[in-house]
Amino acid sequence: MYAEKSRFVVSADWVEAQLGSAGFKPVDASWYLPVHKRRPLEEFVAGHLPGAVFFDQDEIADHATGLPHSLPTPDQFAESVGLLGLSENDTIVVYDGPGFFSAPRVWWMLRTMGVDKVYVLDGGLDGWKAENRPLETGETQPQPATFTPRLRAKSVTSLAEMRRIVAEGSRQVIDARGAGRFSGDEAEPRPGMRSGHMPGARSMPATMFAENGHFKDLATLKTLMDEAGVDLTKPVTTSCGSGVTAAVVSLALESLGATDLTLYDGSWSEWGSLEDTPVVTGPPTPATPAGPPEPIRTRVTFLEMTSPPRASVPIPVNIQTAIIRAPSIPLHYYRYLYRQVGSRWHWYNRLRLSNEDLADILSDERNCVMVLYVNGAPAGFFELFQKSEDEVELSYFGLFEHALGLGIGKWFLLQALYTAWQMSPKKVTVSTNTLDHPRALSLYQMMGFAPVATVETWVEPMSDEERLAALKRD
Repeated sequence: MYAEKSRFVVSADWVEAQLGSAGFKPVDASWYLPVHKRRPLEEFVAGHLPGAVFFDQDEIADHATGLPHSLPTPDQFAESVGLLGLSENDTIVVYDGPGFFSAPRVWWMLRTMGVDKVYVLDGGLDGWKAENRPLETGETQPQPATFTPRLRAKSVTSLAEMRRIVAEGSRQVIDARGAGRFSGDEAEPRPGMRSGHMPGARSMPATMFAENGHFKDLATLKTLMDEAGVDLTKPVTTSCGSGVTAAVVSLALESLGATDLTLYDGSWSEWGSLEDTPVVTGPPTPATPAGPPEPIRTRVTFLEMTSPPRASVPIPVNIQTAIIRAPSIPLHYYRYLYRQVGSRWHWYNRLRLSNEDLADILSDERNCVMVLYVNGAPAGFFELFQKSEDEVELSYFGLFEHALGLGIGKWFLLQALYTAWQMSPKKVTVSTNTLDHPRALSLYQMMGFAPVATVETWVEPMSDEERLAALKRD
């Protein structure tokens, strides 16, 4: 089976190749519990990735709450990370020592503050060192930058919201602490806290999502969610001891395409220290199978253009781009492109196809798949289909998440349209719906498309069984 990895996790090979590139910023986010007996700042000074800065999670926090790791206000966060030389437009790779302990928390913080291109280093610093990759030593003095935050407030759950969630059972709650702390068999490491868990919570220790410092593949992550009874189509709130390892679960969930996600920032440091919050002890309640996902209503708009585009978009600068036709594209690679672009926009049709049916489509001489590469890595694709001598359809178009924000969307769409008009049609057609990118319709119209029809329809999300079966086809 093709072991597809999270789109938010990057390899040491890729990171090493990017070192020194403009706008590429490694961030050491190491933080440890006392039991680990590790001193992150001392380790940073002794050896860190070239160009890295140290993100102190104890310091970059809202200390007014009295909790250990509260998310700072946007202004506080912007000031702190700006002093680290970070901008919201940078490509940021976060790492910690073992790989997936504290780094996902900073990944989550940066995404919550509006950074789109932020990733986690697979294998962590320990793996980097084990492979004898380059290191720098000593303290760093980064050039300050301007960070403009865009708070995604829905990513954070407050105490008041958490009380309501527990009382109403309105969201699935996942607790990332160890099983002993969840059941109450082990005492909390912080004094004055009750043991146990929130009523209705599921136990998914953060340690289950990585092995030997490497994040597990999507099929394995999906199996873990299935075994815990987590429905990816329904709302989820993650929690842990102080808000750090809950982000490991958030990383797994978002990697699998879950969209309605929040993290309880106070976590057990807050909940367990209060006297009036409900707490239960004992093992987790056995998981119940997730029900089938409900259909989603959407409005589809059909558009066409009857002459080549007049728009002019400059070639992107400071990045290397290539658009290459893939006439014999392997099925697993096509599905990888399709998932990376379409998972956020509810693309399911091609994932439901058998290998035989998908191969028939891709081998059709009227079909054309073009793959975009940015700085040597795949970053998007478009697909054209010549429906007749007079009509070419832009069947699929989109960018990977890491390519959003690079300013290449309009340019890439224009290249797709140039390619379509080289087939000498009388019109080029496309459709979009209200589940697509919110600016998709306006972008198509900007490029010269005109709406010709609309229709209301339903999109049927893939069930858990269908998702797993699709992954196994590869």
